[in-house]
Amino acid sequence: MGGCYSSCAIDEMSTEAHPKSSSGSDKLEDRCKKAVARLVELKINFLAIDFDQTIIDIHTGGVWKGTLPELAERVRPMFKALIQEAHSNDIKLAVVTFSPQVGFIREFLHVHFPDFSDTIIIRGRDRSWSYEGAGCRQGKQSHMASAAEELLTRHPDAEITKATTLLIDDDANNIRVALGDGVRAIWLNPNKSNNLMRDVRNLV
Repeated sequence: MGGCYSSCAIDEMSTEAHPKSSSGSDKLEDRCKKAVARLVELKINFLAIDFDQTIIDIHTGGVWKGTLPELAERVRPMFKALIQEAHSNDIKLAVVTFSPQVGFIREFLHVHFPDFSDTIIIRGRDRSWSYEGAGCRQGKQSHMASAAEELLTRHPDAEITKATTLLIDDDANNIRVALGDGVRAIWLNPNKSNNLMRDVRNLV
């Protein structure tokens, strides 16, 4: 991810209560549509998402010993809807994680997104990739940079830069590193995850 970037001011540590939706999945899908519309408006074309305690509502510690169906049940419905809507709007996707269980995560994604799971890049601690660039290597920065490199190989006409990237993660340190490196980032409070769609819509 290269180029000249402007800084972004977001409320990365918001703890305000957010009313829960009372009309189920239709309301959730509507909120996701509005959130993704904001990403499109901001010309964000690369969405990088953490796995443990973000896409799923538990932390596996990178040593999940249960079954795939058991793990698949732990998906946060809002991420299932958000990822689907982002893909529908041609936003490129990556899972960026410190877990080494990349194969298991790939199977998890296929369960929930069978039509396009193979388009989602995964960067974890499985030693299957390396980042040789001169950019920041702290937090999830090298994960995102490597994923962007693969996406640009697959889509040579695309233009993915720090300015067109958004990270969503439950680790506040990863968020601070991303923001300090010129990448938009939103902290997911695992205990108040319903705030996420509001925070996406408030991105600048």
